[in-house]
Amino acid sequence: FHLAQFFKIILNKMDLVSEEEVAEVERRIRDLNKHAPILKCQNSQVDLGEIMNVGAFDLNRVLESEPDFLDPDAEHVHDETVTSVGISREGECDLAKLNAWFSKLLQEKGVDIYRMKGVLAIKDSAEKFVFQGVHMLFEAAPLKPWDEGETRVNKLVFIGKRLDRAELEAQFSSCMV
Repeated sequence: FHLAQFFKIILNKMDLVSEEEVAEVERRIRDLNKHAPILKCQNSQVDLGEIMNVGAFDLNRVLESEPDFLDPDAEHVHDETVTSVGISREGECDLAKLNAWFSKLLQEKGVDIYRMKGVLAIKDSAEKFVFQGVHMLFEAAPLKPWDEGETRVNKLVFIGKRLDRAELEAQFSSCMV
């Protein structure tokens, strides 16, 4: 889908294809993206150090080019089969519940989630957390402290196919404290 924009590419199930097939896939990838490292794995076993905390996401840089990046109401649809769901909830999230939900969501729907992004308020944390993901890849990091007196509002945006707004809202609500 956005292969040309990926900063890392993971090829899974390498045990199920021949060396010739791998070479052909790599050739096609290089036609679209000449620079991204290609990580090969089996059974989704990837060294997390290769894909997490790589500094690929800089909220300030994104906001410069996409000022409505965090606006859940800024829902742009370019393909009728692709939809977006924005969620905005005041309050704080339970980190363990949130981690479990994101993990399950990516396992079950990761192929259909083209992009997700947002800001989260985590219980017992003074910092805003930003997250972003593409398909099965997910990264989250603290951004900056909440301002004194600032209302803690969680903002999430999902872009993909077959997204069920009510289901996503209910699942996220179950992560709230």
